[in-house]
Amino acid sequence: MCEEWGSIAQLALIPLGRGFEAVRIPEDIVHGFVGSDDPATVSARLAESLNGGPVIRDPGFHRYYALVPPGTAEFWRAPVAECIAAGTYLGVPRADRVELNGGTRTSHWSVPMSRPNGLCTAADVLALVQVGHSLASEDES
Repeated sequence: MCEEWGSIAQLALIPLGRGFEAVRIPEDIVHGFVGSDDPATVSARLAESLNGGPVIRDPGFHRYYALVPPGTAEFWRAPVAECIAAGTYLGVPRADRVELNGGTRTSHWSVPMSRPNGLCTAADVLALVQVGHSLASEDES
């Protein structure tokens, strides 16, 4: 077992850039896209919309991380959702952390990784961000 996964947060710090990068999406954009903040509904809709690509939820900081292929940050141009890459570490939960722990409110898988190298496509994540941002902006007005 990775030593970090044994900590109270049960996260391992994984360097981004080599195996994958991550798009950091504010939860209001995700919830706007889904039309709900219910965790089961959000997880099901993300899995469907991102073709089963893995997504981490960070409830403490109110954001989601869609895991995307290396190189995505080079061409990512959605300022409302940053693509983070090499030089950054991401807290990745254990594979069995698939729901919110109300006591710690630490990160967990909203959509678990289902297959090796099975990442979200940048195009799918971009579509989610654009639609979710538009819908979240409508809700604010």
